[in-house]
Amino acid sequence: MNKTLKVLLIEDSTDYAALVQQWLSTRTDITFVLDWAISLSEGLTRLKKGGFDVILLDLGLPDSEGLETFTRVNALGSGVPVILLSGDDDEKLALQTVLDGAQDFIFKRSCTSDSLAKAIQYAVVRATNQVVNVDPVLPPGKATIIGVMGVKGGVGSTTIACNLAVELHRQTGSKTLLADLDLDGGMVGFLMNAHSEHTVLDAIRNVDRLDLSFWEGLVERRDGLDVLRSPSFPGVAEPDPAALELVLSMIRREYGWVVVDLGRPAGFSLGLIESLSELILVTTTSVPSLYEAKRAIAELRLTGFEGDRLKVVVNQLSKAQEFSNNDLDKLLGVLPYARIPDASLELHEACVKKVSPPIGGVFRAQLAALARQLAGMTPEKTKSGVSSIFSFLAKPPAPARPPALSPPEISKPPVVRV
Repeated sequence: MNKTLKVLLIEDSTDYAALVQQWLSTRTDITFVLDWAISLSEGLTRLKKGGFDVILLDLGLPDSEGLETFTRVNALGSGVPVILLSGDDDEKLALQTVLDGAQDFIFKRSCTSDSLAKAIQYAVVRATNQVVNVDPVLPPGKATIIGVMGVKGGVGSTTIACNLAVELHRQTGSKTLLADLDLDGGMVGFLMNAHSEHTVLDAIRNVDRLDLSFWEGLVERRDGLDVLRSPSFPGVAEPDPAALELVLSMIRREYGWVVVDLGRPAGFSLGLIESLSELILVTTTSVPSLYEAKRAIAELRLTGFEGDRLKVVVNQLSKAQEFSNNDLDKLLGVLPYARIPDASLELHEACVKKVSPPIGGVFRAQLAALARQLAGMTPEKTKSGVSSIFSFLAKPPAPARPPALSPPEISKPPVVRV
């Protein structure tokens, strides 16, 4: 047992919180560090930061009541033991939470300094023993969640999200989920030819009974992936990002990879970025796209999301504008992570035939290389033994010029400001 235990108290009563603080501060055998949250949303925000040894939870909070309160805290707690602070009329509910995974419950009326301190220490010991006794051959069950966001419509972010998910599964062999969180768009279902009647909103509405069997009834299997559609209905009411974060935290243990199509930067999609392991921001080299990319990067930096977690992918939909990676670095303040060459003909034929782009084609080869890079794998070798020509940081080759009888006139390129 550690000599210092960090406790998260989620309780809306100021008087009772002060009493808990008083009880724990008088202990001499162990030091309790108490962090108090007055609502569920505030408690979940602090819980995300981690570092807690135990959670003291009141089920009746201003923004949540009953079993759902415990379900959301327990899902986000990642094994942190939860002790319920129960009123006399909540005994049946408290017993149900113990059956659902709570370590213990304490009646507020009969609680004392000694009983609270012992309950906390026993809960920590039991939780530690449970972790130690887990079969070591079982996977840790923490999926890498990759968000794909287009800086504006028409940059090909959904096409990249779908094929990236397919290649992550194909290259790594890990179970992969593709989730469409662009609630108005619904292009994931179209591109993957998925027609399930269930959507991500059904998962959110049923989060209190979201076990594996229920989840398997929501997703649809396509190209080796589990696909979760969006409602694809313009004007649908956006759910609370915290509720969707809860769904992601509950199901990520079932997958090695989760790829989510976030659509364009907006309040809803930006509210989910803290749940992501990495964010792929897709842009083209058109002036409007570069302008929106610069705005999106600035917004993400304000939220603290930057560094290695943010990766800019340039989707070269045409050869109208050519920029080197150094040029883009100067324009955007971020060096591109990958460049996808123009493969519009391949993608058009695949869309018409309602099939995935061919594995041997240019587009899939680049997405396979991107998937391997994200997975930390070595570049795939071609039949000749030479590594894939895909380069994450190389300047694109200049187009060949026909020979001229006399030196051609060279005009200065226009200055592009983003």
